[in-house]
Amino acid sequence: MSEFSWRTRQAHLARLSEETFNLLIIGGGITGAGIALDAAARGLKTALIERRDFAAGTSSRSTKLIHGGLRYLEHFDFALVREALRERALLHRLAPHLVEPFPFIVPIYQQSNRNYDHPLKMRAGMFLYDLLAGRHNFARHRRLSVEEALEHAPQLDPQGLQGALLYYDAQTDDARLVVELIKTAHERGACIANQVALTGFTRDAQGQINGAELRDELTGNSFAVKALQCLNATGVWTDELRAFTAGQPANGKHVRPSKGVHLTVSAERLNVTAAWLIPALTGHRFYFVVPWQGRVNIGTTDTDYDEGKDAPGAVAAEVTEILHAINAYFPAAELEPADVITAWAGLRPLISDGASQSTTAVSREEEIFESADGLLSIAGGKLTTYRLMAERIVDRAVTRLRQHNVKAAPIETERIAIGGGNATHDELVELVGRIAQEERLPRATAQHLVNSYGTEAKRIVELMRSDEQLREPLIKNDEALPHVAAEIVYAARYEMALTLADALARRTRLAMLAELQSDAVLIRCADLMAVELGWNVTERIRQIELMRGELSREYAVTD
Repeated sequence: MSEFSWRTRQAHLARLSEETFNLLIIGGGITGAGIALDAAARGLKTALIERRDFAAGTSSRSTKLIHGGLRYLEHFDFALVREALRERALLHRLAPHLVEPFPFIVPIYQQSNRNYDHPLKMRAGMFLYDLLAGRHNFARHRRLSVEEALEHAPQLDPQGLQGALLYYDAQTDDARLVVELIKTAHERGACIANQVALTGFTRDAQGQINGAELRDELTGNSFAVKALQCLNATGVWTDELRAFTAGQPANGKHVRPSKGVHLTVSAERLNVTAAWLIPALTGHRFYFVVPWQGRVNIGTTDTDYDEGKDAPGAVAAEVTEILHAINAYFPAAELEPADVITAWAGLRPLISDGASQSTTAVSREEEIFESADGLLSIAGGKLTTYRLMAERIVDRAVTRLRQHNVKAAPIETERIAIGGGNATHDELVELVGRIAQEERLPRATAQHLVNSYGTEAKRIVELMRSDEQLREPLIKNDEALPHVAAEIVYAARYEMALTLADALARRTRLAMLAELQSDAVLIRCADLMAVELGWNVTERIRQIELMRGELSREYAVTD
């Protein structure tokens, strides 16, 4: 892939101020990124802006699953589950480095109150799940014996354990999926810039939106962009953007943010080799316990939220609630708050008409809203179905663009490899072995690079060959985190990382996986980015302090 750096951003800012676009997408999360690729692939002149960084909101704070949604069968959302299962298989083909089939296990206990539901009902749900997946299924579900269950989780409570049910879904790196989509859209001609805020819309003589007023968040400079159609893909901020427009829909629907808290702990403290679905101690829901990138993620809660949306964070009571539930099923783990490496929260942009009492009962389907002055907004939906969401809103936009004599090519995203996903699974396995052997790297390092970047791992190798110091691990004495210095350079040069937080929180995931208060790690990464971005000493210090602030606000437990 070509350079996608601060220099690219400068060129794109110039284009934004000078050209007229068919589509202007506001929001650089998974939905906006998917829309940008869909539109650019159809030949539409496409622009995307993001107020902060790509995936800075919910799209970097999910449970990191690509799944059909087994639980949604309880609400009879069969169509939603079927299409999500199809998209799951498609994403595994388009991004095999980022979407990995993975076993999920539900324990079965003799005591009915320790089960999520009756075992026969759960098994019937899994039969239906397999049936809805059809030829797209990874593997059929099966029952595990007590001994097999304990092999997957030695710390699981054996008292009353009767076995478990195993089925397959997939896991991903959510933020990297967004970044890879953004890069792929850029390769298709989309004009993309992060750190650009929308401050208002412009209108023609008939009062129809024909562009937007923007502000470069790095310089404070304001400018306007012309666009025939604007699309609002801002997730939990959807209603704030709709407030800029005229003629809100009369159906009374609005975005209802639901907070989901996750904890990241060491794999040594919670020893699991598969993802587990653990019933919550209160309410009819469960927590996921998922091995992920050398750690274990636990979550999530599902509660209404009406506070600041930029940094929701996790509070001590939420952490206690989650640990209490996990310890009830994994008593040998004896997890304590001190075991939590990071705690983080995302906000689901659920669509509500005010009728549902609980956020867990609100549908996960997306909806499209059209204002009287022409803004198209999309919200709701799931990470797994982002591509279909993009397809649907671009279809609506194409219909509106016909009045401007703009034509679009057929939909192509079912065939476009995402980022470094232009290889088969077997070819990626071969690439891991080749990188490990030729570069004399630990296999875990080669595996991490291919899992994160796919075929683009070869560009990381080129960087390491150009400077031997870039082979050095970023985190010393932690084999679970095999990240290398070249990744920070790559993030700045090829992934438009503009801040230290961009590189550590959303290009690599070290803000979530490691305890980064260490001066040595932050200074090393700031020095690497300084060379790429031209930071002086003052700016390096400022970036380190900003990173520390993000860590304390967004990855630490608050009172």
